[in-house]
Amino acid sequence: MTLSRFAQEYDQLPPGEQVLFAEAVRRLLSDGLIWRDDDDDRRIYNFLARRGDLIAEYLAVAGWELRHHERASIYHVTHREGAHRRHFTRKTTIWLLVLRLMYAEQREKPAALLTRYPVVTIGEVVERYAAFLPNQRVREKTSLEEALRTLHSAKLIRAAKGGSLRASDTDKQVELLPALEIVVPANEIETLADRLREYQSSETLEASETSEV
Repeated sequence: MTLSRFAQEYDQLPPGEQVLFAEAVRRLLSDGLIWRDDDDDRRIYNFLARRGDLIAEYLAVAGWELRHHERASIYHVTHREGAHRRHFTRKTTIWLLVLRLMYAEQREKPAALLTRYPVVTIGEVVERYAAFLPNQRVREKTSLEEALRTLHSAKLIRAAKGGSLRASDTDKQVELLPALEIVVPANEIETLADRLREYQSSETLEASETSEV
């Protein structure tokens, strides 16, 4: 589509849809993804379902690609030079990898889930962390608190029955959301255990070096 053709099609949008167009572009670039099951995203998601081709043409000019993950009901953007990547701290990344593995395991269980999306307790997450990284100090409430806040804001997890997520509330249920499939694709799951062990080796070496000082 040429720019002149794009401009013509955009001008043909009703004023209300032009407003939605601008909001959709802004939200995609600021949030990275739009999820149909998020109440704040649904209106934009439905607009993308109708006008996604036009928005894709607009974003492509600046190097962005609009993608639709149909099974997860998510629209998201990627940049050919990696500008879309969100940077987490090392510890938050470890918690993310653990949660992604737990999400995959529950999805693969032969028994039907009792909830729409996989649910685990904070206590179970801590136990799984300890199982993968037995030499780590898993009672680091600060790192877990930060991870819960960060991953919640990224639409990767949420409190299963509403409210907030606190590291000290081990019985609190955490809903693992489909966006985890976007952040860590299925074809990368097999490498997650190795990456977790690499983190462990790195942290153990750093701790050993520190103790010698």
